[in-house]
Amino acid sequence: MHPIHGSCLCGKVAFEVTGAPLVFLYCHCRSCRKSSGSVHAANLAFPEDAFRWTRGEDLVAKFVDTEENPGFPRCFCSQCGSPVPKTSRNGKFRVVPSGCLDADPGLRPQANIFWAEHAPWYLSADGLPKHDGHVVR
Repeated sequence: MHPIHGSCLCGKVAFEVTGAPLVFLYCHCRSCRKSSGSVHAANLAFPEDAFRWTRGEDLVAKFVDTEENPGFPRCFCSQCGSPVPKTSRNGKFRVVPSGCLDADPGLRPQANIFWAEHAPWYLSADGLPKHDGHVVR
């Protein structure tokens, strides 16, 4: 399988993953909602040895949560603030934010986790109208 490339919003931090992802999950925990700024985080897990920084590893900053999810790290680009991959707590896999990928990882989300903490305003995107651009101007 060819590598899949990914990067932060400004492009100063970049990486590649090889092989198939292990799992693709939507996490609804409060910590993931706050750190992603969205209704859930959408993360893939790849084996740690399938991951490689290709640019800007020195620009990756880390925040370790001490309140919502004590000890859980959040990595982000120190230039643009975009979430970037991080090593899992057990050190066995790399957690990759799906929005950072530049190509289809070949796997679709498999589960919603920490559903008990989901935002009360969450609605499945399937039933919502779809537009190719802005709705409010």
